[in-house]
Amino acid sequence: MNSLTCKLNLPLGPSLRDPSLEADLQARLEDGHRIFILGDIHGHLATFRALLHRLNLKPEDRVVCLGDMIDRGPNSAGLVHLLRTHPQVICLKGNHEHMAIQCVQPDGSFEAWQPWMQRGGKSTYASYIVQANGDLYEAKRQMAEDFMWLDTLPTQIVLDHHRFVHAGYDPRMPLDMQGEKELLWIRKEWFQHEGTVDPARTVFFGHTTTTKLGEAGDVAFSDDLLPDGRPAWVGMDVGAYNHVAPGLAAVEATTFRCVKQPTLRCDRWFERIDTRGKKKGKKRRAWKGEENLREAEIARSFGLKALAARAKTASTSTLRAQRELEKAGVVFPQPHQMITAGGYRVYRQSDHAPADEQPRGPTSFSVHRRRTNLPDRSTTSHKIKAL
Repeated sequence: MNSLTCKLNLPLGPSLRDPSLEADLQARLEDGHRIFILGDIHGHLATFRALLHRLNLKPEDRVVCLGDMIDRGPNSAGLVHLLRTHPQVICLKGNHEHMAIQCVQPDGSFEAWQPWMQRGGKSTYASYIVQANGDLYEAKRQMAEDFMWLDTLPTQIVLDHHRFVHAGYDPRMPLDMQGEKELLWIRKEWFQHEGTVDPARTVFFGHTTTTKLGEAGDVAFSDDLLPDGRPAWVGMDVGAYNHVAPGLAAVEATTFRCVKQPTLRCDRWFERIDTRGKKKGKKRRAWKGEENLREAEIARSFGLKALAARAKTASTSTLRAQRELEKAGVVFPQPHQMITAGGYRVYRQSDHAPADEQPRGPTSFSVHRRRTNLPDRSTTSHKIKAL
């Protein structure tokens, strides 16, 4: 089991299953409908939307996300909102959701848990601040609400011929006795095991990137086969930010048909550009190495830079639109007019405003300018003494 769990000293509970959900998915498979399995999304909302478009879902189809929907990527807040409202998407709990849940206090309030913040949570925190337009109170309220929803997600789904889980299973333990410690956090003990853990079911799992299971960017299929010829397991975390072939992939549960979606440019926060070579004609190159980012750049300023950029873009767009309309003959009322008086610039509200919008109080004013050629007080006092 991954030693990270022991270091964090997280509360570990039993397995959580949803019998009604499992019955619904099994019935859809028996009726010939499709179920797609998707690995770790990690906040890459735009790429996830593109993948959903590629799947061309029919009303009775379903998509199962194997956990780790949040953290590291640029828009976890928007992704959680989509997952909660999309009628065809089903989610499992992952280890990153397990860490995020620790931020919710017993009274329902939200306090950032530092071990989570240090392992990809800053980008999620910042995305909620941006979503709330900088309102920290609203951001925390929405995070507490969404994280309590994450806490209700099942940790595994077991069907007649399939198992869906985030991390995998411990082959040394009975399957029915395994809890969050194994289902959300196990790694080497699972994928380095030879043989099958369930001879009747193929296990679909994420958590471990397929770079450790096969070729980067591809779905990994086990060499061990079940009695009916299906693979014993399928690794789904192709790596949305793996620097080699980043993207998301979905596999149809019955036919094992794979649909890939490369990570979109707007989601490629992990690719730094080396701008040191600014000589004319010198090609920029991707900066890869130990200094690569661990999570989206939105985490650096907790979303403040993103909010400033959004405000600047909105202001520029508004001004550009107003200028185009003025060229077309549209006259915009001036809310303020400038008056120059005695070297000072004074602004007052326009007298052409409607009567109901006229400000209360005096409608006129006077501006006094300080005299600069005042007599020297010391000289004046000497003249008085002389008299």
